[in-house]
Amino acid sequence: MEVTFLLVALAVIALVLLTPLLILAIRVRRLVRRRGLTISAALLTLGSLTTIVLTALIYAAATYAWGMLSGFGALDPAETCASAAGFYSGTPGPPDDRWTGIAENALPIARTCSWSDGTRFELVPWWVNPLLFAWLTIAVAALPAGLAARAVDRGEAVRSGYQA
Repeated sequence: MEVTFLLVALAVIALVLLTPLLILAIRVRRLVRRRGLTISAALLTLGSLTTIVLTALIYAAATYAWGMLSGFGALDPAETCASAAGFYSGTPGPPDDRWTGIAENALPIARTCSWSDGTRFELVPWWVNPLLFAWLTIAVAALPAGLAARAVDRGEAVRSGYQA
């Protein structure tokens, strides 16, 4: 039962994350076939760049959620920190009675367990913040490119006499 649930959950997550890329690929293919654009020109249309912005924002939200949920479990915070630091795997760690708490930060995402002897352990995976900022950079960079593509499309439409 648990394996089936896990497989279904992974399939749903994959579908949600891959859908924007599939939409972008279909859009680019259609532009290449119908309008005779090159792939790079099709990617620089307003609609394609809008899809890229939305995809990057969806992925940024998923990455942010992953980071914010890191370290949350069925255990209480002290047990979560102790488990992450290796107490339950036989790895020596700081004494449980010296645990001082968890320091959290929303951006960049951080959830750090600390002990009074100076030991610190980060619960958020190392890759979450770089990936989050990469997605946000892609979204921010595609916005002006989309506006420029829209201006170019309007300029070509005016020169050719095309009325939308």
